[in-house]
Amino acid sequence: MGAETILLGSQGQSWQNLNVKPNCTPRYFPVSHDWPAAAEGDLAWGPTSFGSEDDFTLTLTESEVAEVKSGLEHFNITPSTFPLPSLGPKLERIAQDIHQGKGFAVVRGLKPDEFSPEDNVLVFLGISCYIGAQRGRQDEEGNMLTFQNAATRQADKTFHTDTFCDILALQTRNNASAGGKNLLASSWTIYNELMRSHPHLRELLAQPIWAFDSRGKFLPSNTRPLLYHHDGRIMMNFAREPLLGLDGVRRTAGLPTLTDEQRRALDAVEEIARRNQIALEAEPGDMLFINNHGVLHSREAFEDAAASPRYLVRMWLKHPELAWALPRGLREGNERIYGENELGEQWNVVDAPRVMFRLSERLTS
Repeated sequence: MGAETILLGSQGQSWQNLNVKPNCTPRYFPVSHDWPAAAEGDLAWGPTSFGSEDDFTLTLTESEVAEVKSGLEHFNITPSTFPLPSLGPKLERIAQDIHQGKGFAVVRGLKPDEFSPEDNVLVFLGISCYIGAQRGRQDEEGNMLTFQNAATRQADKTFHTDTFCDILALQTRNNASAGGKNLLASSWTIYNELMRSHPHLRELLAQPIWAFDSRGKFLPSNTRPLLYHHDGRIMMNFAREPLLGLDGVRRTAGLPTLTDEQRRALDAVEEIARRNQIALEAEPGDMLFINNHGVLHSREAFEDAAASPRYLVRMWLKHPELAWALPRGLREGNERIYGENELGEQWNVVDAPRVMFRLSERLTS
């Protein structure tokens, strides 16, 4: 097991209690021991690692599309009750690759206009149950699906991970009129470059001094590292907005502002990610699955026509058998998303695209 940052005096303390107090500088053990000089494996990829999109895309055959349509006759979405005789084993291999290989995959070949809005959701559920049968709550109302529909112009997004989920799953219903490609960067490649060129920032990113803002009752504000080495794997839990704040919105009282050195560390990660990114050309119907602990994601700026806006559906998935073991800084947030709690589960299957999102949702994704 790799090194894990531990707050002094916090043994046995719950994740919810790791709140930042005003004028309080966290104390910590050094975390410079037991880190690899480089993360090696299929997940350590860059922009020249793939010959074509075929290296990470499963394009369904006509018979496999027919299998999916047949699966709609089943109402309980699990691998045993959404049978895909020929496609299922391929999806299971994708699940293996997401956890033990390159960390992402695209499933292509289904056309959204051939299904009703509700059936599009069921198809997404049916395919994804082979990738990760456990689904997570995404907000304080316990909603299991997020519909993202923006008929407007949107600026670039910065690289980030989606809070504590294991697998980020995105279904493309419609592309933007211009721009809007999904951008991916390997956390392992980012780590390797940090170790070569900014080793002091690796140490800083691994300290439990990063105060994440949050709102509402879904996830509390807390401090944790951005970079982990646990169970032999490098992991990143990275997002700028919960750390720096949103434009025009004050951070929660008591949360410290980042130091200049911390800001430089965020900028370094962003710059390394952009130099090592790959851009994915999406088609309507594509399903993108991302290992959220091993791959950062972003999005190009885009512009939409009001009559045909960019439209995505999001789920947070977990594969109980293949899921990565998590360090304490991530474990309790992960359990909050996937475990039983007072939020319950709201299966908002009815198509309900939104442009505006609550502040708590903007800070956790």
